[in-house]
Amino acid sequence: MTGRVVHGGVTAEELAGAAAAGIELVDLSASLNPYGPHPDVLAAARAAEVRRYPEADAGTLRAAWAREWGLTPGEVLAGNGTSELIYLLCRALGRSGRCLVFGPTFGEYAAAARAAGMDVVTGPHPGGAGAEPARLVEEVEPALVFLCNPNNPTGALCPREDIAALGAAAARAGGRLVVDEAYMPFAWPEDERAAPAPGLLVLRSLTKIHAVPGLRLGFLLGPGDDIAAVEAQQPPWAVSAPAAAAGMAALGLEKFCRESARRVAATRARLFDALEAAGFGVRPSLANFLLVDVGDGAAFRAALLRRGFAVRDCASFGLPEFVRVAVPHERDAGRLIEAMMEVRAWLAAES
Repeated sequence: MTGRVVHGGVTAEELAGAAAAGIELVDLSASLNPYGPHPDVLAAARAAEVRRYPEADAGTLRAAWAREWGLTPGEVLAGNGTSELIYLLCRALGRSGRCLVFGPTFGEYAAAARAAGMDVVTGPHPGGAGAEPARLVEEVEPALVFLCNPNNPTGALCPREDIAALGAAAARAGGRLVVDEAYMPFAWPEDERAAPAPGLLVLRSLTKIHAVPGLRLGFLLGPGDDIAAVEAQQPPWAVSAPAAAAGMAALGLEKFCRESARRVAATRARLFDALEAAGFGVRPSLANFLLVDVGDGAAFRAALLRRGFAVRDCASFGLPEFVRVAVPHERDAGRLIEAMMEVRAWLAAES
């Protein structure tokens, strides 16, 4: 549809075509935990009572996660995925002003800002060399600043002290810094996690670490006044009963999350080393994916699909030469490396 962000995941038509050709696809186009979902999360979602309305404000879920994070319930808002919360943020706090987006990054930040009537300014991600993010915030004076950390699709991490400086710069300009930590569970640097503060809001998600994108559950953490303003834009029953039940079940699964992150990190290192040794241009990453320069992302993706792997073509990020490859289950890593080398050789022979 017009105006929608192209997310580049594997399509139903591609899945059907692969099945017709006898190809069992490994979907690495969405960066999800290859070891999830945990059985407890699935069981809770399936057992949820769907014959009655869920709580209108997801109050029980919010209170439970607030205790987990050492916050009050008024400092936490649950939503129908972080995407909904991004749009609500722009409507509630954008004031038709400027939005600064550090990229290349997730396209919904800019889309949500434009939908709220904001002017969008882009700047280089603070995780990249030579970036001067605080100075840029002061120059732009945005109402909202969006920072994905670790960043999608580069995997770059912005240190906590830089986030604090960005949040302070945003507050001086009368705005807020929104830090999207959807991929932070795969990095697990405890000292890098942003804490809600004046001028700073944090997005967290169950989608990636628990591999439940179909359930749609995300959280916004921040000062009570800001949370109340965003909640005023949210319709009731935004969090479904299955999503709320899954969110409650996920509370006791930190050991599973940490073990998943450890296994993903080991496979990521193996994949990075092998691709770099083979001559691919691959970016260091602290997320559960790698950004790889393949020359022609669309052609590479199409050829790799025929070999049983779906990856993300990064043209929608403004990076048409790249693909984003989610870290697979360790059992698939060797076959993925071989397939990527085969595709590169085939494309070179065809050109």
